Amino acid sequence: MSGGIAGMVGLSVYRRSRRGEVRSGLARPFIALAAVVAGLGVVHVSFHLVTPLATQLNGTTAFLAVLVPWLVFAARYAGFGRYVTRRRVVAGAVVVGVLLCVDVVIVLVEEGRLDTVSEGTLDTLQTATSVVSLCLLLLVFALIGSAVVTTYRHDRLPTAQGVVVTLPIAGYLFAVQATRPGTPLVNDVLVGGAFAVVAASLVLGVTRYDVLGRVPATRRLGERAALTETDEAILVLDDRMRVVRTNELAGRTFGEVDTLGDVTEYSIATLTERKTITCRTTTGRRQFEPSISPLVDGYDETLGYTVALFDVTDREIRRQRLAVLNRILRHNVRNELDVIRAHAEGADLDPAVAGVDRLGEISEEARRVQELMERSTADRTETPLSSFLDQIVADATAGTDADVTVTAPEATASIDRERCRYALRHLVENAVEHNDGESPRVVVRGERGESGVRFVVADDGPGIPESERAVIEAGEEAPLEHASGLGLWGANWAVQTAGGSLSFDESDLGGTAVTVTLPDVPPDDD
Repeated sequence: MSGGIAGMVGLSVYRRSRRGEVRSGLARPFIALAAVVAGLGVVHVSFHLVTPLATQLNGTTAFLAVLVPWLVFAARYAGFGRYVTRRRVVAGAVVVGVLLCVDVVIVLVEEGRLDTVSEGTLDTLQTATSVVSLCLLLLVFALIGSAVVTTYRHDRLPTAQGVVVTLPIAGYLFAVQATRPGTPLVNDVLVGGAFAVVAASLVLGVTRYDVLGRVPATRRLGERAALTETDEAILVLDDRMRVVRTNELAGRTFGEVDTLGDVTEYSIATLTERKTITCRTTTGRRQFEPSISPLVDGYDETLGYTVALFDVTDREIRRQRLAVLNRILRHNVRNELDVIRAHAEGADLDPAVAGVDRLGEISEEARRVQELMERSTADRTETPLSSFLDQIVADATAGTDADVTVTAPEATASIDRERCRYALRHLVENAVEHNDGESPRVVVRGERGESGVRFVVADDGPGIPESERAVIEAGEEAPLEHASGLGLWGANWAVQTAGGSLSFDESDLGGTAVTVTLPDVPPDDD
C-alpha cells in the first residue's frame, strides 16, 4: 500500500512537471525517489514471500536504493545544487550498486548459502563496506542537518517542512539500525513502518508543504549572489582586523590581503566616519565609499566586521571636474562676459549685448541647477498644493497674456518644495514662451493620490519636439540628438533627485502634456 501511494505521488509530480508547474531540478530527483519507494514496496512484498532473508535485506536495500535520489533532492533543496553534477550522480549510483551486491553476498555467506567466499575475502569486503558506508552516512547526516537548519532560518518556511524532507532517508536509516537477525517479526514491523513513514512524507511534501516550490535554497543562493555578484568589494574581518573572507571582487581588486592594514591605513573607527577613503589596489590607489557592519553574537559581543567598499574613483573625479567647470562657468566666464558686454554697449552693438545677456542667463541657470542637485534628499515640507501652484503660475506668467487655468485640491503633501518649484516653473514658462498664439492656453493640474502627488502642465502650443522628448526619456544625448537647452534637463534632474518621474504625452488642448509624479514622503522628525 505504501508503495502504491508513493507511486501515485510520483505520477502526480511527473504530470505537474510536464505542465511546467514545478522546478525540474527538484522534480526529477523527487520523481525518482517516489519511483524507487514504489518499486521497493513491490520488492518488499515479493521478496518476503520468497525467502526469509527479506527482513535482513529489505531495510538495507531500501536505504541504499533511495540514497542517490534523496541526496540529489536534498542538496538542491538546501541550496547545494551546484555540487550535483551528472558525473557525481552516476558515480554515486555505481557505488550504491556495488554496496547492494556486496551486502547480498555478505548475508548469503553468513547464512551459509554461499560457501565459495573465503573468510579473509569476507573480512575485506566487510571492512571496505563499513568505510564507504561511514562516508555515505556522514554525507547523509550533513544534508539532513542542512535541510532542517536552512528551512529553520528561512523567514517564511515552517521547520516541519525541513523535517518532512529528511523523513524518506531517516525512516529507512532507522529501520536499518533497529532490525536484528533474531527478531524477524519486529523487523517486519519496523521495515513496514519505515515504508509507511516514507510514503506519508512524500504525500505531505507535495500537498501540505510544497517542497518542490517553496525551498530555502532561494535564501542561500541569494546570499551567495550578494557576495559574488555585487559591485562592492567585501572583506570579512575578525576582532583583530584580520581578513577571514573576501568575495571574488575583493580578491581581484586587492589581491592577497591578510589584514585591513593591507588595504587602507584607516581604522574601523575612522571608516565609519568618512564618506570616501583611499585604498591600495592591484592597479594602484583608488577611492572607495566604505560601509561597515559589525558582526555581533547573541551576547552583544562584537566578533568582527563586514567591510563593503564601493569604488567611487570615477565618480569622485567626475564630481571634482564638474565642480571646477562650474566654478569656471560661474566666475571666470562671467567676468569675461561682463568685459565683452561693456565693450559691446560702448560700440552700440545691441545683438552682441543680447547674446552676452543670454550667456549670462545660461550661466545663472547652470548655477541654480547645481544648487538644486546639492540639496539633501530629506528636504521635504508639508505644502498646500493649491496655493503652491498658484504662486508658481503667477511667477512664471508675469508680464504675459497667457490664459492659465490652475486646478488643485485643498490638500497638503510632503514634497521637496524647491526642486518641485523649479521643475514646474520651467515647464509653465516653456509652455508659454514656445507658443506662437496671441494668448497661449495652459492648464496646470495638481492631484493627490495614496502614494504621492501628480502635477500636469498641458498647453495648446506646437508641443515639445519628438527629438528633445526622446533625449530626455533616454537619459543621454548624442552629437546628432540633443536638447536645445538646459531647461528640460534641469526640470528632469530636479524631479528625479526628488524621487519622482517626468513623462510626456499629447495634451487635450492640442499641444504637449508633461506629467510630474512625486512621492509623498513624511519629513524626518530628527
